[in-house]
Formats: sequence, C-alpha cells, structure tokens
Amino acid sequence: MRHTAYWPLNKRFWLFLFILCLGFPVLSAEAPRNFSQAKRIAKRIHQDHRRTFYCDCRYDKHAKKVDLKTCGYQAQKDKRRARRIEWEHIVPVSAWGQSLPCWKNAICCKDKDLCYKGRKCCRASDPNFAKMEADLHNLVPAVGELNGLRSNYRFGVLGQKYKTVGACQMKVDPVARRVEPPFKKRGMVARAYLYMAETYGMPLSDAQWQLFTAWNKEHPPGAWEIERDHRIAHYQGNHNTYILHYAEKQEVAKP
Repeated sequence: MRHTAYWPLNKRFWLFLFILCLGFPVLSAEAPRNFSQAKRIAKRIHQDHRRTFYCDCRYDKHAKKVDLKTCGYQAQKDKRRARRIEWEHIVPVSAWGQSLPCWKNAICCKDKDLCYKGRKCCRASDPNFAKMEADLHNLVPAVGELNGLRSNYRFGVLGQKYKTVGACQMKVDPVARRVEPPFKKRGMVARAYLYMAETYGMPLSDAQWQLFTAWNKEHPPGAWEIERDHRIAHYQGNHNTYILHYAEKQEVAKP
C-alpha cells in the first residue's frame, strides 16, 4: 500500500513543479567576468536602442558601424575610427587603476627579464580591477574617434569659447585635459561617477563630488536610462542606486 500511495503524490509534486516553472521562468543570465564578456553583453542590452552615448548616432545591429548622417558627427582626423563603434568607460579605467600597485609597478612578469605594469598587469593580477573594468553600469557605445578624443580627460564645464565636435554637443580641451559632455548626457555621466565611487570606493575630489551631485539633481534619469539599469541588473545582479532610487520615487508618486 505504501508503494501505491507514493506514486500519485510524486506525480502531483512534479505536476505542481512544472506549472510553477511555466509561471516563473528561470533566468540564466551571468555577470561578465572581464571586459570582453562585458562588451558582448552590452551589445545585447542596447540591441533595441542602438544609439551612441554622446552624439545619439545610430549604428548597425552588429554594433560595428556608425551611421554618421543620423547625427551630424564630423570626423576630425580619423574617418575610419569615426565610423566604428567602441565601448567606452564613462569613468576611465585610469581613474581607479592609477592608484593600484599593478598599474604603477612592473609586478607582472612573463620571465625574469620581461616584466610589465599598467592595465594589462592589473587585468592579470587584480580580480577587483577586472570586475570594475567589466561593470556594465559604466559601459556605453560611443563613436570610436570621439572615444579617442575624450581619452581619459576629466569632465567639467568649458564655456562658450570652445567649439563642439560638429553637430555633437561635445567639447574637448586637450591642453587642460577636460571635456564637457552634451547637456542631456550630464546626468548619466554624473550617476556613473557617483556609482563607481560608492560601489568600489573610487576617490572623487571635492570639486568632482560637487559637480556630479549637482548634475545628478539637475538632470534626472529618463525612461531609457531606467530601463537600461534594469537590464544591467538582470545580468550583473545590482542596480545603480542613483537611478533606482529615482525610479522608485517616480513609481510611488504615480496615482
């Protein structure tokens, strides 16, 4: 009798489990472990929003070629690089990497006479560096040439005397090593910096803190930035709290 009673119960259990799985599909997303993986995931995240970060240029479904006619971007020196997509760190890698021993000292060695330092060494020797470099909250598609022009310069306000890069409202001062992002991108720039500082303890100067705090308040996240944050959380497992808190307040405020 015990054997006969066991099977109906077992069948009911598996039927319940099957119905449960239909209603709640299992997520198979996995956080990127390195920059290469992060770029592949970023392509999927932006697949239905294929616009470059600073200039809003459209690009192809393979995330390779930029359609410069859609944004009025004018190549400065490198036309080939201007037509390709590059995945840019809003907060440059050097902003947190330059303080690390692996960045400053040649502690990575292929043999006794060939040692190296910098980004390559940090990737190989510091797991936390690799995690920061692969953080999707700090990664955006950009016009390749503009990524090069921006370099690792700090963000700020340059004023009227500086010209924009064509129709793209981006200003670059290579002498002072400063860049001014387009007005409508200032909030997202600020939230990337504040997130990296909060999440990884990246240092910010008092001037940077004041600037990004002001930009964050003056330029709240839009619908795409909020959606992008949710997609990143699906893969990476965490939100940018500066975006999430705003989104939650907006949801609460709805009638």
